[in-house]
Amino acid sequence: GSFKSQMKKADRSGARFAVILGENEIAQGTAGLKPLRDDQPQQEVAQADLAAVLAGLL
Repeated sequence: GSFKSQMKKADRSGARFAVILGENEIAQGTAGLKPLRDDQPQQEVAQADLAAVLAGLL
């Protein structure tokens, strides 16, 4: 589905965060980490650090 529909599905699932891996993120070796339960801004995180960053937030 579209990006918007995927984000709505993630929100409805009860997830606290969405990980965004688009073409740009893959090319740059990053991932977007978007909080779904508060108004914090999306973060760009190195893919290699993603698990550690998420673990620290949970």
